Amino acid sequence: MTKRTRLMTSLALLATLSTGAAFATGALPLPDEVKGASLQVPRGTPKGELIKLAKIDQAQAEAAALAALPGKVVKAKLEKEDGYLVWQVDIQHAQGVSEVAVDAGNGKVLALEAEEDDDHEG
Repeated sequence: MTKRTRLMTSLALLATLSTGAAFATGALPLPDEVKGASLQVPRGTPKGELIKLAKIDQAQAEAAALAALPGKVVKAKLEKEDGYLVWQVDIQHAQGVSEVAVDAGNGKVLALEAEEDDDHEG
């Protein structure tokens, strides 16, 4: 990895962590539903083909979600949300479980919604 690439990666990580801290402290509110994203899913795309459209992988989506809301990842899945491709990451934290929507194209956190804990018991 070149020095420039390491620098750019470090700056991107720092920006993500700083933004995540602001979200986690409530300084930057997030909507509770996805309003848009960088990747639109073509109509008729089978669910099994969504992974081919994603630009970030599950681990990157989980890292972005955890930067926005510290806790423990319960599950993560790639979904079509109002025509956009997003990673839905469920995070267990002190107040319960929340779903964090992460843009599958650029890793940006798009939405944060408290979840009912029904399917996370046990």
